[in-house]
Amino acid sequence: MNQHSAPNLAAAQRDWPRPLRGIIPPLATPLKSRDELDVAGLERLTERIIAGGVHGLFVLGTTGEAAALSVRMRREIVECVTQQVAGRIPVLVGVSDTSLVEALAATDHAASAGADAIVATTPYYVPPEQGELLAFFKSLHDESPLPLYLYNMPGLTKTWISLEVVRAAMEWPNVHGLKDSSGDLAYFREVANELHRRPDWSLLAGSESLLVDTMEVGGHGCVSGGANVWPQLYVALYDAALRGDGAAIEQLQAQLNQFSAIYEDGQYGACAIRGIKTALALLGICDEQMAATFRPATAEQRATIAACLQKLNVSR
Repeated sequence: MNQHSAPNLAAAQRDWPRPLRGIIPPLATPLKSRDELDVAGLERLTERIIAGGVHGLFVLGTTGEAAALSVRMRREIVECVTQQVAGRIPVLVGVSDTSLVEALAATDHAASAGADAIVATTPYYVPPEQGELLAFFKSLHDESPLPLYLYNMPGLTKTWISLEVVRAAMEWPNVHGLKDSSGDLAYFREVANELHRRPDWSLLAGSESLLVDTMEVGGHGCVSGGANVWPQLYVALYDAALRGDGAAIEQLQAQLNQFSAIYEDGQYGACAIRGIKTALALLGICDEQMAATFRPATAEQRATIAACLQKLNVSR
């Protein structure tokens, strides 16, 4: 037991298969205004995703706009989702922060709310050295009542989780895996080559276009933002890759490539989130309100996304 809080027994008693496999969407955060959660929209979205056959949920990730939300709202989201999911699938909660103290506080809250695991990326703004990063993750490992998944997101944090840090973390029993959103297949392959050290480790892709490629080199699935909108597509593609069905993979990958048009609204980091939220609004799931200070889609972008959904017959 750590010095912060006792483990949540309900979560601790759930014995999910390891390694965690499949499609684990990074849940979008439906909003009504700057600091007001769209609770009904969140409930509809959560049920839509679960009904799509996914294998888990990742709350407060990049797609969930976690870095732009107040601490109060982050806690409200975790409480709402864990209560609604009620143990049907694993719930992983992002606790990433520039402050170790805040990350640990978020960890304790996730445990008390009934989450199943936490996810942490590298501290951002002032990039840490790899030794400092290792110490950061070791503190989370030692003081967390929940399993920890590492999150490699160098495009946004500016810091890679080096292979040396990965190898060290594999020696810690409470670290259960890595989500890699670098898009670098060579890096992913290098980590996959280390899985013999921890057969129970999960190695998940964050780049949904690489789902099949990463599974071919030993990956276990994908944290797919688009699965907020069309979870069945991603689950079907995962299943096809798992059974090695080349014809189905080709057909489903073509659909995924067409579906990616919802993300193409510009060069900035929020464009994928904006596309997902706009699509969800067009489907009547939730409002398209973005976290401050990100703007909503333009009329032209909204029309492009609507045409994409119609062409692919994506409906509520």
